[in-house]
Amino acid sequence: MDTAYSQDLLTIFLSLRKRLHLTIARYVRSQSTAEDLVQDTFLRLWERRSHLPQRSMLSGYVVRTGRNLAIDFNRRARIVPFVYDIRLLEFMADTTPSPEENAIAAQTLRDLSGAIAALPPRAREVFVMARIEGMTYVEIAERLGISPKTVFSHMVVALERLEAFQQDEP
Repeated sequence: MDTAYSQDLLTIFLSLRKRLHLTIARYVRSQSTAEDLVQDTFLRLWERRSHLPQRSMLSGYVVRTGRNLAIDFNRRARIVPFVYDIRLLEFMADTTPSPEENAIAAQTLRDLSGAIAALPPRAREVFVMARIEGMTYVEIAERLGISPKTVFSHMVVALERLEAFQQDEP
């Protein structure tokens, strides 16, 4: 960027400094934070000075950049309470299942698979289509060439037997 344009940026920034400070202060509700963000605005603009819009649009661009920095500051402030102190993270619950929970889940899955396999063939077919494939009773009826009421009846049989299996489990 040439020196003349750098001087334009500095001149415009200094002429807008008070307005920019007031705009940012309305967002962050802190005079010292607003002053920091005004400085950050200038630094951001200075670092990107070769990509700035033409002089006639520069004033709006300066104010918009400051406003965006204030909005970003507020967003970060809402997140900070959740990660304020990294040492607190060690007290957060670990949701990873324990080896024992994995073994229990694997056994339950094997048992459930066995219970589904033990269903009457048509009830098993309807259950898999409805609960695993996500099909509606009408879609199942069309695919199997039976009425939706018959599909419903097969589903009732499947669910009753699976419920009985679940109640028999310790």
